[in-house]
Amino acid sequence: LTQNAQEPRFYAEVAVRAGSKQDPADATGLAHYLEHLLFKGNRSLGTLDYSAEQPYLEQIEALYEQHFSETDEQRRAEIYAEINRVSQQASMYAVPNEIDTLYNSMGASGLNAHTWHEETVYKVSLPANRLRQWAAIEADRFVDPVFRLFHTELEVVYEEKNRTLDNRDRIAYYALADLLYKNHPYGQQSTIGDAEHLKNPSLVYIQEYFDTWYVPNNMAIFISGDIDIDETMQIISAEFSDWQAKPLPPEQTWQEAPITAVERVTVTYPGQEEVQMAFRTVPNGHPDQEALMLLDMILDNRTAGLINLNLNQRQRVQAAGSSPEFLNDYGSQRLWGVPRDGQTLAEVEALLLEQLDIIKRGEFEDWILPAIVNDFRRMNMRGLESNTARVADMRAAFLSDADWDYHVTQMARLQAVTRQDIIDVANRYFGDDNYVAVHRVDGPAVIPPVDKPQIDPVQIDPSRQSPFAAQILAMPYEEIEPTFLQAGRDYEISEYAPNVPLYYARNPLNELFTLNISIDVGTEHNDLLSLVSALMGKAGTATLSAEELQKEWYRLGSDFGLSSSANETSIAITGLDSQFEETLVLMLELISDPRADEDTFSQLKETILEARRNQREDPQAISQALYL
Repeated sequence: LTQNAQEPRFYAEVAVRAGSKQDPADATGLAHYLEHLLFKGNRSLGTLDYSAEQPYLEQIEALYEQHFSETDEQRRAEIYAEINRVSQQASMYAVPNEIDTLYNSMGASGLNAHTWHEETVYKVSLPANRLRQWAAIEADRFVDPVFRLFHTELEVVYEEKNRTLDNRDRIAYYALADLLYKNHPYGQQSTIGDAEHLKNPSLVYIQEYFDTWYVPNNMAIFISGDIDIDETMQIISAEFSDWQAKPLPPEQTWQEAPITAVERVTVTYPGQEEVQMAFRTVPNGHPDQEALMLLDMILDNRTAGLINLNLNQRQRVQAAGSSPEFLNDYGSQRLWGVPRDGQTLAEVEALLLEQLDIIKRGEFEDWILPAIVNDFRRMNMRGLESNTARVADMRAAFLSDADWDYHVTQMARLQAVTRQDIIDVANRYFGDDNYVAVHRVDGPAVIPPVDKPQIDPVQIDPSRQSPFAAQILAMPYEEIEPTFLQAGRDYEISEYAPNVPLYYARNPLNELFTLNISIDVGTEHNDLLSLVSALMGKAGTATLSAEELQKEWYRLGSDFGLSSSANETSIAITGLDSQFEETLVLMLELISDPRADEDTFSQLKETILEARRNQREDPQAISQALYL
């Protein structure tokens, strides 16, 4: 629990240390299925009369088991038709989406869940006066769940699977994971599940998964917001204390052979080409983790990393970057790059490897390490302003099974990393031939069909309400009285210049500042403004080259941004209070006299045009354009 009284709301998550890694090998996607089904209610939520509904649900479960074991396609179709028929009868008692309706009636936002390799997480934000209702719902929700309306929810999951099969980034990610982990579920079991397994679900398997992993000694509650810690503990104790712990299965392990030669595969998708590469590194909690985190930021910190300056700033590629992935069993360092027109993916791959070689030789500047640590500290401070970020930090410690005292001292471990530590891990993990790569080339996507079974519409009255929901809504609560901001108390206004007001409010949470300048001129007034933000990212000043300017932004721990919408242009700087004056002076120098040569501008225009050509071939970009 963490208290944050900046707004009269709280954000809560319930996390389970189980995800697709725990899926049975012959029933992948099961953890994700279960995530969906836990929004369908239980014996009290989501039903008008469970005792009347139960016989039909038992028939449906038995039919699915017959369907799961049957191999004759005609007989399988007959069984599914019977599932369809009995589901219509069961739906007479179902209250669809009641948990959504219940939470939304109390002012919820962000009601959702996600499943990943080692986690399933349920989340919601509510007004602060609804904490007791939240606890009553969640404590009941995970007790005796009922998998009603199962076959209609299958259609939702089928559609998710179809979207992943027609997504250029997912196609490349799955291909890379398959090369990186030839035995481990990280590479061999996608979270969404294999198409063949999705066609053949087992309710018995799903119930067994729930009974095994959804136990209190494998789950945690995280809450951040306008709460009283002691009162919250009392509420949670009252509502959740009857949950019973159970022994967990022994932890399974998977061994991966070392990568001793470069492995590459090619996948096709219309539009933009890209190379993705990955080296195996270390799992969560390994002594080398912090050095590898710093190494990744030397490569790509959005502003002054080697990839940012040597490749993106100099426009040697259309775009490139890197990111680490630390999971509980293995870790990896991933790099990606998009070629310029006429450039090959092999050339982009070589350029990315060059940046790693620079680190392996120790040819990076001394100032970058303290600047990166400063950047991590700034991101941590910024995260404390957000309830979702606070919860995510607590959740990360729980899911990685890290002691909290160890988790919160990571900043000290980052500070202790030396230049030699980074050179050592670079040479230890990043050889010339111990990586895998996926080349995504422009071409028709190979999308295996995922045929949906015949599902008849289920007729349900949306005005229904279960007795349990009525009971929750009848619980007493105190109305939240609004607090209105007052000039002079909560913020100040001064006239910076004629007709230019300056609004100022102190940041009560940390030592970070944000300055926004809004100008009532946008692309409808001058369409060249759409190019300004792109060019500003490549520009220098009268005294600093573009590369020197990017280094100075990062040294200060500050960010600069300029963007234009139809009727407004915004200039923003953020950073540490102690660096406000220097950051402001630097921003004014850039805005008043930006410098970029004609060659830089010509390359930028070509990069933008190439990106637009790629978008015209990308189904997702075309869809978005039609939507807008």
